Amino acid sequence: MSAMKLAGRLQELAIARSLIPPKFLTGEPKLLTKKWFDYRFLSPLEATLQFGAAYREGVRKYVHKNLDRDLAHRVEGVNVALPSAPTSTFTQLWTARQRADEFCIPYEELIEFSFAFAAGRQRLMAPTPIQLHANPRTEYAWNSEFEKFKAKRPSHALYPGTVLPQYHIEHDRGLPAQTDFREALASAVSNNPRRWSDVIARYHLVEPQLSRSMVSDLVPEDVREQEFEKAESEYDAGRWGSRKSVTLDDTDFFQSCFGMQEAQQAAASDQCSSCPHQEECRFHTLMVDAVTDRNFGSVSPIVVARRAAGAARVAKHRAKKAALLRTGGYVGKSIT
Repeated sequence: MSAMKLAGRLQELAIARSLIPPKFLTGEPKLLTKKWFDYRFLSPLEATLQFGAAYREGVRKYVHKNLDRDLAHRVEGVNVALPSAPTSTFTQLWTARQRADEFCIPYEELIEFSFAFAAGRQRLMAPTPIQLHANPRTEYAWNSEFEKFKAKRPSHALYPGTVLPQYHIEHDRGLPAQTDFREALASAVSNNPRRWSDVIARYHLVEPQLSRSMVSDLVPEDVREQEFEKAESEYDAGRWGSRKSVTLDDTDFFQSCFGMQEAQQAAASDQCSSCPHQEECRFHTLMVDAVTDRNFGSVSPIVVARRAAGAARVAKHRAKKAALLRTGGYVGKSIT
């Protein structure tokens, strides 16, 4: 295991605790098998910054198309830099990314739809990150249009496509992210709009995401042998390029919920109890506690800061009340 990569991941988790209230961290395990497949091995912090970059690009396209072409390239939309202290803007970006993860499509596509929906309703201002989704007033129209948007996506986009080597069959560790991906891929190709030989070549020979037995179970028995022969012949002839083989470190298999304090709570996703990384995850959670405490003075710095602020408000209120009692209900302004 790469010590440097491990230290970086632990630091990211510690920073997340210092910036995001615990109630927003608790839901991360449940998003693991809902989010788009490319994001399942990113830390929530990495995913949020990637979402922010996609949002900023979406804002610029929206302004260019609907408002002011000259202004578009100067529009920031949202600050995608990592803040040094908790901010409402970054918390909103985090929660907007979590809502985007519910839809299991790339961030860019959800943002594309959301901005198109806003333009169709003749909004003068581009939606903020938390306005990208349906609200009670627009829920019916938003959901209806979103289903139409998904139906119009090209056939190749309907597949759970990803080139992450973590999904290669030789790297399978039985992780929830991997198992869910293979189930989704098998379901997609079972309603195959392509030639079966293309499916075999693409998902077994070149981007080896399905084992031979998995693919065999999908291909109709009466054409199975000839489709395998055709795929292997085309692959040997170089039509599909070469098979990709990538060496991975153990840290490359950290799923998005790995090492999060909240993943160990009783209310966490059932995936935690069946995950083969459960014990390792629990151990690294303690390491994150140590890193967070060392760097920020507490394992839950936001909670401590809020309690301190609350105590300060109470102390101020009591001091004011005591002053009123001493002066008979009047506190004069000091004269300098």
